[in-house]
Amino acid sequence: MVQSTMVVAINRPIEQVFAFVANAETAPQWQEEIVDVRRTTAGPIGVGTTYQALHTHLGERAASILEITEYEPNKRVSFEGITGPGRFRDSYSFQTVGASTRVTYGFDLATQGRGARGVSSRQAADLSKLKRLLEA
Repeated sequence: MVQSTMVVAINRPIEQVFAFVANAETAPQWQEEIVDVRRTTAGPIGVGTTYQALHTHLGERAASILEITEYEPNKRVSFEGITGPGRFRDSYSFQTVGASTRVTYGFDLATQGRGARGVSSRQAADLSKLKRLLEA
């Protein structure tokens, strides 16, 4: 199993940061390996919302289904990969700190397949890109 936790402070109100991160369709804008994400359920975003995601990893394209398994507005959202090449969970917690939002990101990958070793550095780069994008 591969696990990591990272923290980033984003100089934007918590409502803006949460809304952006909780909508998985924004992932291609800030996550390097995500090519496309399409929502596959109707209604408001919340627990049970699913997405079809296309991603690349080690030069290969793969599709997966993501599901929101935790959703507490402006506090927490978690996504689980329920199909696809690797079972994973991405969790984001949000906290207001002064004029900024502290995002704590947790990642659990159930398998240690090809490329698992570079996961933390890719995630750190993704969080840096998220910060730059939202603060621009």
